[in-house]
Formats: sequence, structure tokens, C-alpha cells
Amino acid sequence: MPKHPATDPLPGNDGRWFLELVGAVEPSLESTDSYATLEGLVPPPMPDDTSTISAGAVAAAVNGGLVHEAAHNGGLVPIGEGAPHQADRARRRWPWLVAALIAGLVVAATASGIYLLPRSVNEEASQLASQYRATLTNLRNELPVTQAALAALTDPAALDDDVAAVPAAIAQLNSASGLTTSRATTPLPETLPLVPHARFEALEPTRSTMTILGAAGRDLAGRLGVGYTYRTTMEALFAVNVLPTSATATEITGLSLALATDLADTGRLVSELRPDGGFVEVRDAAVAASQRYATWQLEYLEALRAEDRARAAELVTERGAALAALNLILRDALMRMRLDLDPLIVELAAELETAIVVIPG
Repeated sequence: MPKHPATDPLPGNDGRWFLELVGAVEPSLESTDSYATLEGLVPPPMPDDTSTISAGAVAAAVNGGLVHEAAHNGGLVPIGEGAPHQADRARRRWPWLVAALIAGLVVAATASGIYLLPRSVNEEASQLASQYRATLTNLRNELPVTQAALAALTDPAALDDDVAAVPAAIAQLNSASGLTTSRATTPLPETLPLVPHARFEALEPTRSTMTILGAAGRDLAGRLGVGYTYRTTMEALFAVNVLPTSATATEITGLSLALATDLADTGRLVSELRPDGGFVEVRDAAVAASQRYATWQLEYLEALRAEDRARAAELVTERGAALAALNLILRDALMRMRLDLDPLIVELAAELETAIVVIPG
């Protein structure tokens, strides 16, 4: 049989223990000394997580620092098994840290929204309230001008310049009234769910009032416009004012052309009159006068050609009386309009002032 090469006996396996046991040699160490030696050893530090203490670490502690000795002698120091576990734990903790960070950001954003969004809604509601207040105030400030326009329109002795300024006053009233209605009917800003919008809801009564007052203002402007149309139209009817009782053939030819043109213009203006309730009587009178104007011209020109001055004078008087009657009917209609609209203007002013005061915010 082949012989195995001689090897040095392992420490503690040289047979000395048997010789000491049978008393052949003196014991190298007393048992108590061995305990003392073990007690004098300093155990290696325990890892933080006792659950990760490996069998190698326990062996190193029992053998009194063999690992340290091996390292001192140039050997490799085995890495404890706790290090990979700690790395795994760190990797496992990272997603939780990210989730916690995201949750914190969401909570912070939510808290900011809860604090800032209601403030934003309140500020926007305050801006709307200021806008409504300014709009109603603007309409209120137009009413004195409207009242002056009504006075000029219904006064037969009013200056031409005062009457000429009426359309501008009507346009301003109509514009201010239309703006009031437009802003009242514009939808309120939308708010996010769960965001308080009581401030917007508090503006609803004001918006309803603005709609009513805006319509009232536009109605006033419309009625003033009808009155202005009738007054200026009546003044433009029957424009030929020079009506002689005698004339030459050349003068009769020129007068015939002027009367024919005036008849066409009068018929067109009368047909454009709107049959408004307050001016129906005026329109009927104007239509009748226009129809008579066509036959009246023929009779008048024939009297001039026949040199019948009496008949010509009679026809001129008839035309003057028809115009006077028409003007009287117009004046009565304008006066009734003034009696109707003047208190409406005053009432609208009072309602606007009340609406301005009660606007919330």
C-alpha cells in the first residue's frame, strides 16, 4: 500500500492529551487556568442585528480572535454575513422612502390647495362684486343725461342743438344697460369640487337684479328712440313751405317738381314710422295727411294755372291747418311719453342705488 506523506499533527491532536490523562506527563495547563485564560479574552464586538450573527462570527469569538490573528498574519478576514443583509434592508427601504416623500408632497400640495383655493375664490368673487358695482354705478350716472334728453325731446320750444344731442344720450343709455345685462348673464367661474363657492352664490341675487334693471334701461332707451324718430320725422314731412297763390308758368313748373319730390319723400318717411303704442294716433294722422297731399298738389297747381287765387289761398290754408293738427297730435303724444318715462327714470335710479348698496363683499 502506498504510504501517505508524513504531515504535522494538527494542534491538539498530537496524543499529549492521552499521556496527560494516564499520568505519563505533567499537564500543560490546569483546567482552572484554561477558564482563566478564556475569561481574560476580549470577545469581538457584537453586530447591531443579532439575527445576522453567522456561525463564522461565533467561531471567531470562541477561538479568541483567530480571525484577527489570521488578518495580522496576512490572511483574509471573512466578511460577516450581516453586511449583505444590511444592504438588502437598505434596498428594501428605498422604495418606502420614495413613497413617503411623494405622500408628503401630496399632503403638502393638498394642504396648500385647501388654504389657497378658497382664498382665490374669495378674491375672484370680490373682483366680480366690484365689477358689478361699477357697472350699476355707470348705468345710474347715465340717468340724469337721459332725463335731460327726455325734456329736450318733449319740449316743442327746445333748441335744435338740444334735440340733436338726444341720439347720443339714447346710445349711452342703451350701451350701459346692455353691459349690465351682459355681465349679469355671463356664467360665474367654475370651482373645483369641494372648494367652497358660497361667495359666488351670494352674488346671484345681484345678478338677477342686474338683469331686470338692464332690461328696464334698454326699454327706456327704446322708447326714447321712438319718440325721437316721430319728432324728427314729423318735422321733415311736407318740406315745401313757400306756397304762393299766383305764379308764372316757369314758377309753376319749378314748384310742380318740388312738390312731387316732397310727396315722394313724405310717403317714404311715413311708411318707415314704427306703429308704437304711444304714437299710433300720430302715425295714422301722418298717413292720412300724406294721402291727401297727393290729390292736394294736383288741385293747388291747377288753381295756379287757372290764376284762381281764392282757390289757391284756400288750398294753402288747408295744408297749413293739416300740418298744425298733425303737430298738435305729435306734441300730445310726446307729452304723454314724458309723463310715462320721467317717473320710470326716477324709479330706475332708486333701484340702482339700492342694488349697489346691497352687493355683498
